[in-house]
Amino acid sequence: MAALTSRPPAPGKPTVPEAAPTAEAARPVTGPPAVWTEIRTLTSLRFLAALWVVLFHLQALQNTFLAPVFHSFAPIVDNGVLGVDVFFVLSGFILSYTYLDRLGPRFGPATAASFLWARFARMWPAFALVVGVLGLWFLYGTTQHTALDWSLQLKAPDLSPWGLIKQLLMVHLWFSPETDGASWFGPGWTVSAEWLAYVTFPLTALALFRLRRLHPLPALGASVLVLLPVAMIGPGQLIDTYTPYPCEWLVRILCCFLAGGFAYLAVRNIGASRFRPQLAGPATILVAALVLVFLLQANNSGQGRPAVLAFPLIIALLSLSQGRVRSVLGHRWLIQGGRASYSLYLVHMPFIYAFHWLSVDWLHDSHPVGQNLLAVGCLAGTALATYLLFAFVEEPARHRLRKLFPRPAAPNY
Repeated sequence: MAALTSRPPAPGKPTVPEAAPTAEAARPVTGPPAVWTEIRTLTSLRFLAALWVVLFHLQALQNTFLAPVFHSFAPIVDNGVLGVDVFFVLSGFILSYTYLDRLGPRFGPATAASFLWARFARMWPAFALVVGVLGLWFLYGTTQHTALDWSLQLKAPDLSPWGLIKQLLMVHLWFSPETDGASWFGPGWTVSAEWLAYVTFPLTALALFRLRRLHPLPALGASVLVLLPVAMIGPGQLIDTYTPYPCEWLVRILCCFLAGGFAYLAVRNIGASRFRPQLAGPATILVAALVLVFLLQANNSGQGRPAVLAFPLIIALLSLSQGRVRSVLGHRWLIQGGRASYSLYLVHMPFIYAFHWLSVDWLHDSHPVGQNLLAVGCLAGTALATYLLFAFVEEPARHRLRKLFPRPAAPNY
């Protein structure tokens, strides 16, 4: 178990560790943390959310040996886009937990810059590498197909030098009212959306900090209230998928991120309520089961979208969970999967692209054995690439970039 190292705190300031611990503190995470501790149940949730999104995209392999999975769990798979909303809410919760007491009291340019550098170091290296690889992919693919066809999106991505600059600065979505075509690969839009949330978080923290004593019930109520616009996104509902500003992606990231912040305030002040932490585990199971039952009744992602209203409650309960739930979600494979979830999210779609075009160009969609072999290669390649990207790019680059800043702002998330 790695030891925590920290600089002596300034008077009246919480200690900020320089290295993330590998184990969770024995107590539930409530109140402003004296030192940062990993909430292992939420780390595992990151992995489960990533798998949900990956399963949704793997429907491109539905004519392979994976067909029984998609058939048996069709409503769950079809609503895999909600895994993105889990990530957004979770990001708001974790960043509030980690940074609120440092960024919230007053705005400081140096503190905000330290925070943004830490987030940049976390996101950029792996993303930039994937963008570079996809650039080579497009150089090859567009000699035989159009950029629109080769990208498998509804709108062609911008492959110009300015398009590349936008990708590398992670601002590609900021110039688009819709997600299709904004990124060089489908899921890449969420990286740009998250980056916008990080850029604005120093200001968000100022508002949340002034509500830091909010009672848990109003805080949870606020987290549900701000998610109502997200719950109503979908075909035939309040907001359609493709509209001008205010657009879907902007509604999703800002509302979900803020909902996560309110959920953290509820957990922070849980001592002001009569809720017993021993009930958090059973309550998590109950709420998660209700969400699953609801999703099983939904025919598509539009009908399942109201499930997002339960995400802040699930995340809050998981952060407090003890006993069996905490033990199961504390399994080391789930924890490692959660830590590598960003790499998994980045690499899975390029392998699905490769599967599609090899199946179309080489097999002409008419060779079942070959398609199954390609599907095995897609899954194995995704797993291997996830490990390599996390172990040899994401983590080493993050540590090296963080050392360039005179004072790291917070541990890994």
